[in-house]
Amino acid sequence: MRYLILDGQKYQSSHHFDSYRGTYRRGPTYCDAVSENHEVNQLFAWYLESEASGFLQDLARACRYTKLLNEHFPGRHFEVIRVNEEEAISDDNAKFVGFDISLGGGGDSLIFLSLLFGPSASVPEEPVAVLSDLIRRYFYPKLNAFGLFRTFEEASHCRRAMIALQSFRPNLYEGGDLDRFKVTGVYLIPQSDDGSA
Repeated sequence: MRYLILDGQKYQSSHHFDSYRGTYRRGPTYCDAVSENHEVNQLFAWYLESEASGFLQDLARACRYTKLLNEHFPGRHFEVIRVNEEEAISDDNAKFVGFDISLGGGGDSLIFLSLLFGPSASVPEEPVAVLSDLIRRYFYPKLNAFGLFRTFEEASHCRRAMIALQSFRPNLYEGGDLDRFKVTGVYLIPQSDDGSA
């Protein structure tokens, strides 16, 4: 299983859903309010080491760290999410939140970077911009309350449409090859008061 610890939006913007719960959100930071040897900072070192290899694998440790983060960073709300690049719904007690279109299953999101802006207020003049706006007009209403797709099929269709359009205009949505972006299931891991899953 692959897990992420995330909080809020990556960037604050009035154009984006406040309730976006996908993979492109802020991660933990070092806690300056306590010593380097404090458990929260020891777990931060573990987090950095684990993130360097891709994803967190130790759910119990991720939940403990999340509990400490929420205690030491008032006003923020960290949560553990499980991500997978499969269409099947989880059989554990994780809550399915929706499907993102994420770089490597985590990190950058094509939904966050382009769809959450919604359709243009006026029809663009440039042909590629017109087509990009049509993609937003068609897929934006399909996003759920968390700014994610409800179904794997909707997310897959959107991904294919964006890849096709970027083939006419390199770097339209994101630099490089959009094939690196995958439809990613996002599942919220419930936590008890003691920080366990």
